[in-house]
Amino acid sequence: MPALPLLPLLAVIALVSLLAAAVLLYAGGIALPAVAHIAFAVGAMPLIHAAITYFVPVLTRGRAAGRGAIVPPLLALGGGTLAVIALATDHSGPQIALAATLASTAAIGLGAWAALRARAMVGRRHPGMDWYLAALAMLVLALCAAALIAWLPEQRQQLRLFHLHANLLGFIGLTALGTLQVLVPTCMGLPDPEVTARLRRDLKWAFAGCLLLAIGAAALLPAALDFIAAPLAFAGGLMYAAVVTRMLHAWLRRFGFALFAMHGAQSSLAAGAAGLLAMLGLGFLHGAGLIAARPGIAGYVIAFLLPLVSGAISQLLPVWLRPGPQGEWHTRLRARLCRYSGARAWVLVLLGLLAAVA
Repeated sequence: MPALPLLPLLAVIALVSLLAAAVLLYAGGIALPAVAHIAFAVGAMPLIHAAITYFVPVLTRGRAAGRGAIVPPLLALGGGTLAVIALATDHSGPQIALAATLASTAAIGLGAWAALRARAMVGRRHPGMDWYLAALAMLVLALCAAALIAWLPEQRQQLRLFHLHANLLGFIGLTALGTLQVLVPTCMGLPDPEVTARLRRDLKWAFAGCLLLAIGAAALLPAALDFIAAPLAFAGGLMYAAVVTRMLHAWLRRFGFALFAMHGAQSSLAAGAAGLLAMLGLGFLHGAGLIAARPGIAGYVIAFLLPLVSGAISQLLPVWLRPGPQGEWHTRLRARLCRYSGARAWVLVLLGLLAAVA
């Protein structure tokens, strides 16, 4: 079985998982960690692994991924499913550690494969590759924090918060930002001559900002340095928000109001990016103690992940279903999938923001 046919299946699993998690997070009554992992560990993580196996050959101008490329997404899906089961039952430390080990193995294997592909290519590699490698590195750090909870129960809250932020802004966020800057111009059918320079310039700020925010928000510091935790989180959040703002500003300058078209995957992707920026703003309010944290998870899923994933799938699913030269069939299916996508996406952003402050 080639790697590519797995993508449509994981896309469907991701959308169903995100929708189910959004409803369950908003409705309450189920343990937050279990529901959140339905969205992130079962929905987003395997799909991102599979998507990277698709994009790496594109970015390295090499042959398509072979049969072995199905292993990281399946390992990630197995680890995510095991984590949900553990969190929904007895919070078994060994089970969670095993889940983290499976997912870490997937991330490390995928990162090694991507690095080897980049090393073998002719010419300078696309900077989008570095965003994927940085995202996978953040995922491994997040999973290490999760695995350590069983052995460091007194640090449970700090490790949990680091795991959360490194996952949401590190793994998912960096992957999204690296992909969006290539995918949106593709959706528009217009080049973005600044994208390569922007990707090279902004990765260090996004990665450092995410790491500082995760460490500061978790107060994962020696006791003597606790007083700098909040400033670290604030500085990291500003650095990360600046990268998202620069991206949105560049799109508006380049593409104008076409970003807000009623139909078109770019509208959904732009709405998702705006939703991420808005959630970062609400994160500052949470850090200041003005709003609660739990609704923010639902807001992140609804305002950012759902527009992002639905927009990306609308653009890419025709290619995943029928790889090769693009024809009338691809155009018709993409038009059908993208119908009213702009309206749907901005409604999701609004609902997500309302859920986050409820």
